[in-house]
Amino acid sequence: MLSCIIIDDEQHAIDLLKSYIEKVSFLELRGTYNNPLNAITATDVDIIFIDMHMPQLSGMDFIKLMKGKARIIITSAFKEYALESFEYEVLDYLLKPISFDRFLKAVQKAMNQLTFAEEDNQTKQTKNYIVVKTDAKNKLQKIELDEIVYIEGMKNYVTIHKEQQQVMTLLNMKDLDNDLPKDQFIRVHKSYIISIDKIKIIEGNQIFLKNVKESIPLSETYRQAFFDLLKQTIIGNKKPI
Repeated sequence: MLSCIIIDDEQHAIDLLKSYIEKVSFLELRGTYNNPLNAITATDVDIIFIDMHMPQLSGMDFIKLMKGKARIIITSAFKEYALESFEYEVLDYLLKPISFDRFLKAVQKAMNQLTFAEEDNQTKQTKNYIVVKTDAKNKLQKIELDEIVYIEGMKNYVTIHKEQQQVMTLLNMKDLDNDLPKDQFIRVHKSYIISIDKIKIIEGNQIFLKNVKESIPLSETYRQAFFDLLKQTIIGNKKPI
């Protein structure tokens, strides 16, 4: 089931979308809004249908604020915003008057994206290893996730620090960060990814890991996300650091 809201200052446009939503079994309407400002705090949904010409806050400004927080489907009588909107990863652009077939195509795209994201997340959560290409020619190495203490990005390569060994790989930090499960590893610096289970002590902007003499720097860029995840981990698993 995908939850959604409608933001439009024309009631007949809202009524049309409501009638379409009622016909789709996997959609649930959470609310309708005439003003985007009133919808900013109600965006914990999967899909936001929004018109571009809105009072006080334009549809484009709203999209910029909400980037990454929900799948945006624009509903507009004008084509002029289409190109700019897709720069902000808008899911679809529905030109008014909107037919039910075109509406259905857009929401089906949203369903497919959500299904794929859930399957991808489940795969990452159940996989307990990674396979990396090492600095040796054509050599692949399997590394168990529970053996990784931290990962260090160097100039031309990345070093995976295991409990008893270091593995140099030709992957980059972004690839490893995307591939590692988010509930087990977190990036704390542009050059460091650490295992949450290996954290021993946190002092200011320095993180000390189990059986590692040197501290790992915690940069301001990743600080908030680090403590947010750490708090969830401690509460959820009730494990002291």
